[in-house]
Order: sequence, then structure tokens, then C-alpha cells
Amino acid sequence: MSVLSMRYGKKQHLLSEMDMPDSTDALVKLAIKAGDPYVAAAVHELATGISKRQLEMQILESRRTALSLARWEHTPSSVLAALSNIGDGAVDIRLDKNPNTSSEVLSTLYEDASNKRNLGLTRLIARHRNSEAGILKGIVLFEDDEESLLALSKNPAAGPEVLASLAERFAGSELAVALNKNIAQNISASPDLLARIYAVSDFHTRAAIISHANCPGALITEATASDEPLIMRVLAKDKTVAPDVLLKYAESDDAGVRCGVAANAAMPLSLISHLLGDSSELVRREIASRRDLQVEHIAVLMADQDGWVRQRLARNTAVPLQVLASLAADENSDVRRAVARNAGCPVELLEILAADKDDWVRAAVAYQHNSPQRLLVGLAGNDDVDVLSGVANNPNTPQQILEKLVASEEADVRRGVILNKAASRNTLLPLLEDPYYLHRILMVANPSMHELDKWNLREDPDYQVRFSVYRWAVEKIAPINTRYIVGNEVIRRRRV
Repeated sequence: MSVLSMRYGKKQHLLSEMDMPDSTDALVKLAIKAGDPYVAAAVHELATGISKRQLEMQILESRRTALSLARWEHTPSSVLAALSNIGDGAVDIRLDKNPNTSSEVLSTLYEDASNKRNLGLTRLIARHRNSEAGILKGIVLFEDDEESLLALSKNPAAGPEVLASLAERFAGSELAVALNKNIAQNISASPDLLARIYAVSDFHTRAAIISHANCPGALITEATASDEPLIMRVLAKDKTVAPDVLLKYAESDDAGVRCGVAANAAMPLSLISHLLGDSSELVRREIASRRDLQVEHIAVLMADQDGWVRQRLARNTAVPLQVLASLAADENSDVRRAVARNAGCPVELLEILAADKDDWVRAAVAYQHNSPQRLLVGLAGNDDVDVLSGVANNPNTPQQILEKLVASEEADVRRGVILNKAASRNTLLPLLEDPYYLHRILMVANPSMHELDKWNLREDPDYQVRFSVYRWAVEKIAPINTRYIVGNEVIRRRRV
């Protein structure tokens, strides 16, 4: 049944009465009967034997579809594995780029790329997050292509051992500088490797190492003696840096260093007064966002000529009510909007801001979860799409208002209703026929809808919606923790 022929009743969704399959075999058979390559892809991992071959025939019937599925980020890994067996170079390139391609498929593709000296595929495998460490180590040991090696040096999948081998092989070479710079930013680099690279690197690479989560404490201590701005900018944000070092950084001529100090939660409170009058508005903005501001600090920041300073202050939940009230009357609409967005903004201020002359301010009130129903009902009379989107999204909005917003010509407003966790099934029902395919996909994922509501989108005109319905059905019938893949077959475990 086409989505365009759906009918609705007041209390019940009047759709096809075909129940959703209650077993994996029934779901697979229905997918085969549908003859849709995207539906076939959605259930492929559940099938075995003849059923799997039938699904693969549908998937591979058109080269255009095979190319599309090989590239699509939603294609299940089992389908990508099947596509890797057809020997199509264009498909292989797309598989190498697809984030869902499994390590086993990538290993096979690398073996083929090595035999054919296909540098394009090798480079893609070198950067893929699912590539096995063993394959990446093979690239380190046997490949000389600089692009492949540089791509690998950025890949977290390489692991500390592979990265160490890479750094060791090219130590002292012209390529080492670029490799070390990448390794310094790779989350898989070990403390020992970072220390070795630090000793032979420039300030840019050293700054990256100092900011690395695995940076040895000894290096951080050593780096505090540096007067290089890049190093100081990193250390100024580090909560483990000693207070006396932060005091020194607060006097730096570099605004970026002082910004780091201002944003550091471990900064001595005595420095707040010092940085309140900083010549750089960027520093003062960071101060305005701090949660440890005192009354005298806030008074100075309220009078700051930089609108962003006052805006940051208006968003700060540590700011008292009387200050928010003053900022709610600020001539800068962005400051007033920030007050409305403040999680601690009281209803009495929201009432004032709900009548603001600026649509963007009223929109902030509409999105604010502290806004009561009476304010949202009033805001629903606006004609601004941002205001109405906020009303549609707000869980405090009455269902009667949401039912009206469902009919809006603005996609953003209708999407707001779909994303509203308080929207009831009856309110949402008309959106199963929404003209925007993405909205229908969101409806499939919406917990307020009944199974039959979602299942009856299985013949939707858009292939992405049909795919989403069958993927939802796969997870419903056989959750991921009840199935696992061995080779190319799926073992289904009995649910208990």
C-alpha cells in the first residue's frame, strides 16, 4: 500500500492489517517477495543459504544499485562483504571509503590491491578506521608511497605498535617531520613514542604532543619552562599546571595564552579580577563563562562594551536573578536571547522576553523548557518559523497546539513536532504521510508510534524509508545482542 493512500481515524491508524512478521525467516521471505534491493540489503544479515543468495541477486541486479549500496553509509557490513566478491573496481573503491566496511573485507581488498599495485585502494585502506593492525603494519613495512604512509599515520586503528614501527622506519628522513606531526595528534600514540618524537620535533608538533591525552607528565613539566606561545597556549588550559605557571601566563603578551588561563577551571580566583580588564575581548568572554564569578566580577562584566561578553554572562547559570533581569533589557538582542536560553531563567523573565520585538529572542523562549503552557500557547500565534519550531519542539506545549502545527507548511515546524518527546501518537499520525522523506524516517524511529504504524511504511515511495522500516524490523525481531556473524553466515540465537 502506498503511503499516499493511507487513511486515518480519530483514535486508530486505519492501515493495512498485515501484521509485522514475528520471526527472522518470515521477515526474510517477505523481503524476497518485495523484490526491492534496498529491502534486501536491510535484512541480508539475517539470511542464510538459498535465501541469502536470492537477496544478493536482488542487490546485484543493477550495477547502479551495487555502486550506490557500496557507497551508502547505512549499508550493513554483511552487504558490503557480498559486494566485495563481485570484482568490480569501482565498487571496491567505494567499499574502501565506506565506514561500515569490515576489517575482513578490507584485508581482502588490500591483498588484491597489493597484487595489482593499486595505490588508490592502498591509500584508502591505510586511512580506514576498520583496517586491521596487521594490514596497516604491512603497509608500514613494505609500502613506500608517501600518501599511504601519511594517511596511516593519522589512523587511530594503527595502534601504538604500528605507529612506533612507522616512526622508527622513517626516523631522520624528510618524511619524518610530516609523519611525526600526524602521530603527535593520533590518539593511539603511546607515551613513550610521544616522548621520542618530542625530542626531535618543532614547536608545532611539540604543542600537539603536550595537548595529547597520553603525554607523559615529565614532558608537561619540562614544557612549562618554554616561552613559545604555541606551547603556552596549550599549557594554559591544562588543569594540572601549577598555579604559579598560570600566574606567569596571565601576564603573557599573547591573548591566546591569556584566554587559556581564563578558561582554566584550576585558575587561581585572584586572577579573575586581573583578567576582567584584559585588553582582549576574547579573554573577557572566557571570564564571563566561569561558574566561580563573584558579585563584584559580575558587576564589571555587565557593563562590558563587548556584546559577546554580556551574552556569555547571560548564559551563565551562576548569574543571580537580578543580573539576568538587567540583561533581559539589554539593547543587544543576542544578549536578551542568551537570557532566554539560560537554563535557570525564571518564568517572570520568560514572560517579558516572550513579548520581545525580536523573533530570535521569542524563539529562544519557545525552546526554553522552563516556559509554561500559557506562554507557549501565546507564542503559537506567531508567524515566525523559528518561534513556531520552538513551540513544536517544546514538551510543555499542549497537544492541541501540536496538532495544529502538524499541518504547518514549514518542514522545520513539522520536524519539531516529530522530535517532541511529549507528542502523542494521535498527534503524530498525520506525519506518517509527510511529504519530506526524512520526516517519515524519523517517524519509524519515534517511540510513540505503534508497530503497525511503522510497519505500514514498508512500501513507502522512498527507498530510504523502506530500508529504515526493515532495519527497524530486523532490530525488533532479532536485536543485535541476539545475533552475530561468523564468516558470511549469521547465527541466530534463541531469544529468552
